[in-house]
Amino acid sequence: MNQRIVLAQRPSGWVDEACFALEACAEPAVGPEDVLLESIYLSTDPYLRGRMNAGPSYAPGFALGQPIVSRVIARVIASNNAHFQVGDVVWGFLAWALRSVVPRGEGLHKIDPALGRISHAVSALGMPGLTAWVGAIEIGQPAPGDTVYVSSAAGAVGQLAGQFARRAGARVVGSAGSDDKVAYVRDRCGFDAAFNYKTTDLDQALRTHCPNGIDLYFDNVGGATLEAALRHANVGARFPVCGMISAYNEVGDAGIKGLQAVLSKRITMTGFIIYDHVHKLAAYQARVAPWLRSGELVFHEDIVQGLERAPAALIGMMKGEAIGKRLVQVAAE
Repeated sequence: MNQRIVLAQRPSGWVDEACFALEACAEPAVGPEDVLLESIYLSTDPYLRGRMNAGPSYAPGFALGQPIVSRVIARVIASNNAHFQVGDVVWGFLAWALRSVVPRGEGLHKIDPALGRISHAVSALGMPGLTAWVGAIEIGQPAPGDTVYVSSAAGAVGQLAGQFARRAGARVVGSAGSDDKVAYVRDRCGFDAAFNYKTTDLDQALRTHCPNGIDLYFDNVGGATLEAALRHANVGARFPVCGMISAYNEVGDAGIKGLQAVLSKRITMTGFIIYDHVHKLAAYQARVAPWLRSGELVFHEDIVQGLERAPAALIGMMKGEAIGKRLVQVAAE
């Protein structure tokens, strides 16, 4: 029998494993033009928390009793579609299931083996990587001499955002939630400085590591970190707002203090959703894949084994237990 992970109940506040159920399900039937897939890697992403509610404005919520859906890397194991052959490796927005069928192969993208690791198609060379590029480079526009501050710096997006800014000549400072993560972004990713926001005062840390103020703040977390960045921002600072994970499991909205700094310091604060930029993915991959192959760019993946562990893997990622991009592997490459 096939297996899948479904949304069993909607969370209130922090999501827990009771919100999910692992259930047996029928093997999918393969109709004319359809493609049958065996999942290899499931992507865990912070935005999935919003879709467990009614859904954010840019994406519908998951239906109760129906599968969790995210970016999935899969292998074609049967095909009635001329565009896909058995053995092709693809990615698409698919159910968290061992096997699934895609009518007419719609929404599937073949993975070019020349890109390197197939998992990179949903990580460093996928939406997380493109998110880091659009936010740090296109919106942030770092320049030599700038000070760039990246929150959640050891995450899937943050580790790349900082490296991209540093390649542009900026001085890069990151914050993360453990000493191991701080060491990773400083020693492996080449950040100029990093600190553990859980064990230090934010204002003191930013005074120490950003003595000339902040020119670009890449915001992954919102909350108190965003408030501190506003206090230490320079006139004309750019704030690409990628995510606000500190609030995703909160009930209600505590708001952000100190927004008057946006006016007094003439800060440009730009929220962005990566789905508005997917047309740039091929060009991004062509630019960045050689850097990964050569080792100029560092990227860490945290891989959890087994479909049954997917809910715990997602919750743990939300709680900050992973370094880099968290994936769930459900079949061998």
